[in-house]
Amino acid sequence: MNLEIQIQELTDIFGELKIKNTLRRLAEIESRRCSEKIRRVRNELLLFEERFQMTSEEAWNQYNSGKLGDNMDIMEWMGLYENLMDFQDCHDRIKNADILC
Repeated sequence: MNLEIQIQELTDIFGELKIKNTLRRLAEIESRRCSEKIRRVRNELLLFEERFQMTSEEAWNQYNSGKLGDNMDIMEWMGLYENLMDFQDCHDRIKNADILC
């Protein structure tokens, strides 16, 4: 059964307002989770930024152009930065979704 049919069945049973409110609460919970993950990763990134004396964004650009190297510390830093970008994207998509309106 596809998602649209499932949503329609739930809406028929519980009503549109209840479904919208439930989805809104779930989106808010996930938004808070993303915010917490963003906060934690930023704190970890600060350690690398201080150590290497550049922002993570600058390092990301250098890494992608092959100028930063690929030692284990750099790889960990870039992995964390990629996680940050993913969490920010998820957070932005939730905040911009119609469900929160």
